[in-house]
Amino acid sequence: MRYWSRVVAALAVAGCSGSAPTADRITSQNSAILASSVASEEAPPIVFNTQMRSDIEVPACETESEGHAQIQIFQDGRIESIVILNNKGDESVRFGHIHHLSPGAGTGPVIWWLSSPVGVDLNLTERHIDVRQDGIFVANPHFASHEAGLAELLANPGNFYVNFHSDHCPGGIARGFLP
Repeated sequence: MRYWSRVVAALAVAGCSGSAPTADRITSQNSAILASSVASEEAPPIVFNTQMRSDIEVPACETESEGHAQIQIFQDGRIESIVILNNKGDESVRFGHIHHLSPGAGTGPVIWWLSSPVGVDLNLTERHIDVRQDGIFVANPHFASHEAGLAELLANPGNFYVNFHSDHCPGGIARGFLP
């Protein structure tokens, strides 16, 4: 409970700050938090939250389904995701990922799987889907290792997005960019 009260307090402070954080500020904050995490086993994870929508998928997906993803990065480099999908479109949800997006590209390669077993169609059809998963790094053309991907994620989180795929929208049912 103590952990969640810190998360809520941090979100309240961020929401009341009056100005949106810049990418430079986010990067320096993340680096400072990660550096201080090494010194303390009690250090909180770095947390990214994003709203997932179908209209920003490429190609856009015609569905009413939407969601929220929270990505937590712990001091040991482990990535944990909490994704809640409101499956209003009654989709058959297959799997989810964190992708890296190069400038000018519409889609990018999978960097971490957010569903397991990797590569298996989960066929989730419930109206409210709650997926909690440690990120599973996969070989990809952008990063040779988990550590290289993680360094880029911390330095430039806006170059990464979370999305889940469905039978109706194989390219993605809902996407959300990390802040």
